[in-house]
Amino acid sequence: MISMPITQEVILDDDNLLRRVVFLDPNHIKEDGTPTSLAFKWNEDEDGLSVDVERLTTYEQALLKRERYRLFRFKAKHPRFLQLECVHNPQEDNYAHALIIGKCTKAIARNLAANSVRIPYPD
Repeated sequence: MISMPITQEVILDDDNLLRRVVFLDPNHIKEDGTPTSLAFKWNEDEDGLSVDVERLTTYEQALLKRERYRLFRFKAKHPRFLQLECVHNPQEDNYAHALIIGKCTKAIARNLAANSVRIPYPD
């Protein structure tokens, strides 16, 4: 069976990006319910920060395990303002997948966390 190539979308500045965050871990969520910088940090050996493009998915698909994760949203223009790239990176099982690519310092991760908003789903 020949697999067809997956079309890559252009991520617009006004696109919302969704980040799954481990909800019950104090290393990822503060007592006030906001994410920590660790929830938005990626290592040098990783391809980038894994996110989903909101217009290409549903909250249910993006969340996967409701008992463990919550979703946070931010505009694609925000990481771009921080000199990061937003690249659609569709996976066979997740067309909405994208990566935020670039050098991630603690300050950048803190900034991404501070500028994200929790989506009230499934609550």
